[in-house]
This record gives sequence, structure tokens and C-alpha cells, in this order.
Amino acid sequence: DWEFKLHQIQRRQKSRAEFMSEIADMTRHIVARAKKFEEDTIPGDFGVLKVPCPKCGGEVHEKYKQFQCVNEKCDFAIWKTLCSRMFEMEEVEKLITEKQVGPLQNFRSKKGFPFAAVLKLNAEFKMEFDFGDGQKGENGEAAAPVDFTGKEPLGKCPKCGGKVFDTEAGYLCEKSQADAKPCRFKINREILQQPIEPAQAQKLLAAHKTDLLNQFVSKAGKTFPAYLVMDDKGKVTFEFPPREGEMESK
Repeated sequence: DWEFKLHQIQRRQKSRAEFMSEIADMTRHIVARAKKFEEDTIPGDFGVLKVPCPKCGGEVHEKYKQFQCVNEKCDFAIWKTLCSRMFEMEEVEKLITEKQVGPLQNFRSKKGFPFAAVLKLNAEFKMEFDFGDGQKGENGEAAAPVDFTGKEPLGKCPKCGGKVFDTEAGYLCEKSQADAKPCRFKINREILQQPIEPAQAQKLLAAHKTDLLNQFVSKAGKTFPAYLVMDDKGKVTFEFPPREGEMESK
């Protein structure tokens, strides 16, 4: 219809002022409908969780944006999407039943970088991140401390000389749990969607270089190969293999 009206202007059958007035009317109509929008009125085949509400024991239903307890006196609710990741019903059921789930992949930071994390329900039944290294969760509370008991160290921390262990949230220095001046050294379990296996983390700690890893994904979505290398201060960067032409010349 709008395209037809533009042709009318072209043929001098309608003025520009009339056209822009109709555009303004349509814009006001769309904005008015958006302001009156009520998310719970959206039709859809939403489900019911198989586990009861952890706060009151009522039913938890899937709504448009949340998994929400239907008891009017209960305010328990969990967002369906967090950091650009949508949760499956089974993941929410496990979170409610076991008070934690994960580590889950494919979260996105504000800068667009992927990361993995464990999710927990705190004492107030609020969902929060638990990175396992003393970092703060979603609601600002400190995450639970990591227990290294019974774990075999992968190597020596390049920052403080402590032992580095394999944990759910990454490869952490044992001194990351210190109350005063904790060590911040960490190797992520996944970098640019490339899983970092314990054997590769061990090589990075011992030889400061991994094997050639082939499944890194750039911001443009392209897969590329690279080595991970680490300097004496524990900073991890990429080292790219030589191109075919460079190899032939050598």
C-alpha cells in the first residue's frame, strides 16, 4: 500500500504532505498499540514444569518471558533468556530441583564474547551466576568458594607460583580463593567457542603453548586455527600458523 502511494506521488496524484501525514498517523497507531501491549495476552502453547515451585510448592508455568509460579501470593519467577541464551525447560527443572545447573555454554557478555557458567538458586530463590573463582553472581553476591580437595593439579600458576586445578568454570589457581589478595589467574574452558581440554591447559602451563587448535570462531562467524601461547605474566594470546605460501618459501 505504501509503495502504491509513493507511485501516486510520482504521478502527482498525491502530495508529499498527505503522504507524510499518513506516515505520522500510522506511527502513532503503532506506538499506541505497543504501549498497551500486555505480554501475558500473547497466545501460545506454553508448558508447565514437572517440578513444583521451590518457594511455595505451586505450579510453575512457562509464560512469554518467564517461568513463573501461578500462585498469586508467590513472586517466584525465572527469566527464560539470560545474556542472550534461552533456557530449556529441562535446565530450569534441574535448577529448581538441585539448586544449580551447568556449566552451560553460549552465554554472551555485554561485549558479545561467549562464556560458560554455572547457574544457582540463592537463598532468596533468585537465579545467579557462579563462576567458581570468587567472581560475583548476577545479583551481586559472592559465588561459593571452590573446593580443590582430591583434585590433581595441572601445573604451576605463572602469576603466583600456586597450583592450577581443573574446575567446572575453568582452570583456576588455588590462591584464587584467598581472602586477601586472591590470584586472578584463569584459563577459560572455552575460548571463542573452542573447547580447551585439560591436556591443552597442561601444555599451556608447562610449555606456554598448546597444540594447534582448529575450532576457534571469529566475531564474523568464521572458523580459524591457532595456537594458544602464554607469556611469563600469565597472559594468553593467539599464535597463528604460517600460511601455505609462507611454508613453501621456507
